[in-house]
Amino acid sequence: MSQALDEVKIGGLGSSRTRVEDARFIRGRGNYVEDVKLPGMLHMEILRSPLAHARIKSIDTSAAWAVPGVKLVLTGEMAAQRNLGWMPTLSYDTQAVLATDKVRFQGQEVACVVAEDPYVAKDACDAIVVEYEPLPAVVNPVQALRPAPR
Repeated sequence: MSQALDEVKIGGLGSSRTRVEDARFIRGRGNYVEDVKLPGMLHMEILRSPLAHARIKSIDTSAAWAVPGVKLVLTGEMAAQRNLGWMPTLSYDTQAVLATDKVRFQGQEVACVVAEDPYVAKDACDAIVVEYEPLPAVVNPVQALRPAPR
């Protein structure tokens, strides 16, 4: 005759776990990713679309390039020209690294800046000017069944 296991009693499903990292963080001895400083380390900031669906008419990166400390300003078009426009996903699919012709969801990556300092990267990213042509956004399943606008 088999006996049912008490999962909580043996430390399985539903049991609480003792946290082992708290003591060092409470005492100020923990390390965060932000604490890592390496020689020659660069920082990246990503510009994301404020619109859910729009054509990208133009991207002006000239002001971002002019910020001292900027090492690279990358757009989707630049990545595509170097065959770096698409990346594999965990679901064995591919997705755009940076949007090229249009954005398909709010927050989609449009451009990125690599700089010597995180604040420089943020300032340069804010200097990028993107001109969008808004398109209708799909907001419910009924709309999703209709043909996509061209």
